[in-house]
Amino acid sequence: MYRVMLADDEPIMRKALQTLIDWKRLECEVVFVASNGMEVLEHLEEEAPDILVTDIRMPGADGIALTRYVKEHELPVQVIILTAYADFSYAQAAVKYGAADYVTKTGALDGLESAVSRCCSQLEKEKRAEGKDGREEAVENFLRAVLDGSLYDEEELELRYRTLPLRLENYLVLLFRFRLSPETDGDTRSRIHKSLNDFFSIAFEEHMEKMLFVQRDMLCVLLVGVHEGYETRVGTKCGQILEMMDNFLQLSVCVGISGIGRRAGDLKRLYEEAASALDYRFPDGAGKLHFYREGAEQEERRLPEEEKWMEEICVAVEKADAENAVRAFHGLLERQKAFGCTAAAIRSSGMSLQERCRKLLTAGDTEDRSRQGRPGGIAHQIYSCVYLEEYSLLMESLLTNAAQAMKGAAQGRESLIDACLRYIDAHYPESLSVADIAGRIGVNASYLSRIFREETGDTIIHTIHEKKLRKAMEYLAHTDMKIYEIAELLGFENVTYFSHFFKKHTGLAPKDYKDLKQD
Repeated sequence: MYRVMLADDEPIMRKALQTLIDWKRLECEVVFVASNGMEVLEHLEEEAPDILVTDIRMPGADGIALTRYVKEHELPVQVIILTAYADFSYAQAAVKYGAADYVTKTGALDGLESAVSRCCSQLEKEKRAEGKDGREEAVENFLRAVLDGSLYDEEELELRYRTLPLRLENYLVLLFRFRLSPETDGDTRSRIHKSLNDFFSIAFEEHMEKMLFVQRDMLCVLLVGVHEGYETRVGTKCGQILEMMDNFLQLSVCVGISGIGRRAGDLKRLYEEAASALDYRFPDGAGKLHFYREGAEQEERRLPEEEKWMEEICVAVEKADAENAVRAFHGLLERQKAFGCTAAAIRSSGMSLQERCRKLLTAGDTEDRSRQGRPGGIAHQIYSCVYLEEYSLLMESLLTNAAQAMKGAAQGRESLIDACLRYIDAHYPESLSVADIAGRIGVNASYLSRIFREETGDTIIHTIHEKKLRKAMEYLAHTDMKIYEIAELLGFENVTYFSHFFKKHTGLAPKDYKDLKQD
């Protein structure tokens, strides 16, 4: 029974509305009668009528004011306006404010019954739509709860399943993953979603049971009534869908297809099978359709000579040769694809490469450079790659940045060594220590010692001694300077120590060397 509220400021009209209309036959019940607009407002939400029949002119609040109130407060009430013939145009204006209908008081009974019947039909239609929406929402909530693992108790799952308009017998789970630009607006996404739903319904016909977006770019489709040997037919249909999405929606799509499920309790397993099939290999132009094969998720086909290619890539990075590092990487990737390597295996080699690059950069004192602009960790980014293209671009960027960092580090090391040698040239007669030089050029002493030895194959102290020795030999051979003068000029504490130093490195005393060279 629909609830009706009546409002009129004329007592005789109120009585007529109550008694002369067969409300029961119209499946209605009068729950309140008001004598003015204020009474209506006072009791409107309390009585919660489905239909309000109101005079257009009343004290306190007229029919238009009541109609506007219902609309502004979004109340689920159908408003019928009663109007005298003279107020006919006024009543028409009320429709603009949301009145469902209007009836003139002349011949009001027939007109009002018809108007009420139309309102009841509209309410019934909305009720059916609401019931359908409610059922759809219940189905989606059930599916999401099973897929995300929050509904796992088999007994509870079966009890909830039995209350739903959902068939889960001899069914498959299909997962469609497609690229959707982050800039895609809501209206465009809605159109894409509707187009997909319509096309799936046409392609799979009576087998299409439910379509559900489980991620922004992943669609879950349930197909029912399938039997053994379904692969050929389902594969053909999916191929048509992939072609349609590529040609008409410009969406690059891949699909993973589960095995057959017999009951609702199989749903989570089938979803995981479809996800495993979807992730088994990177989708590219050569393969976008993957059926689940039991045990396939355990396989991780690795390229037999992968280590050789990995080493070639790392050597190029260490030499700061970005071009050859990227070229070698693409050579490896092509061989991995041709060999049929799984996506997991390819990602694994990518993570191994990034770890080797990290070690190279750390050894080259460029660790901080390797992390610039990569929040979240490079390994996580590699592991999260869905498409071969994005994996390829990420690895290109990684290798290029690592090679450039190595080049920058090498240039920095060369510059540091040059600065060290220039300082030695200018100050070798002084009593120099590694700490003195490091402090002057602004680096850590142990770091300077290490890279100097790595770059030159010699120590800083030995280089200083070599510089002093060459100068001593030059002075002894080409000048008339006294030995004590040379010792003092080269920063030795005394002649004895200079003589000991010179003989240790040349095998001759300074005087003997001078006599030999000047004879």
